[in-house]
Amino acid sequence: MKKLGVALIALSALSVAAASAAQGKTDWDKIVLEDKSGNVMTSTGGDYQTAPLGKQLVIGEYMLLGDATKAKVVYYELDDDGKVVSKCVKDYTDPNTYIIDAVCTPGAAWANGGAISGTKMGLIIGAGVVGAVLINENGTDDEGSISNAGRNL
Repeated sequence: MKKLGVALIALSALSVAAASAAQGKTDWDKIVLEDKSGNVMTSTGGDYQTAPLGKQLVIGEYMLLGDATKAKVVYYELDDDGKVVSKCVKDYTDPNTYIIDAVCTPGAAWANGGAISGTKMGLIIGAGVVGAVLINENGTDDEGSISNAGRNL
């Protein structure tokens, strides 16, 4: 049982480390307004202007969404030839003023053009193994059920 506990702790630590690594990605090569409905406006400190589809956004730029306005911003990592290595999608659906930052959220990072990286696959397999172990745990080290424990007085 102790070996199982150590294995589960190690697997959990690896999962947390992989998730935090994905969360900390800040070196995107370009950030683009890929899709919108309604009037999305942006500003780098001056007046707000309507942002066209395909507009390349910069870190620190303000994006204003009004009522019933939605925007999809895509963060791209490119190789030396300009081909997409990975991407992360952020959907903005609430009316508000947003600041474009360098970090794309982990939940959105799972959308990687349909591909699954080794880290993501490891997280999926690891979660499945932990779940299977917990489901199949017989509890043979128990000293009896809770209902019988107080009767031996």
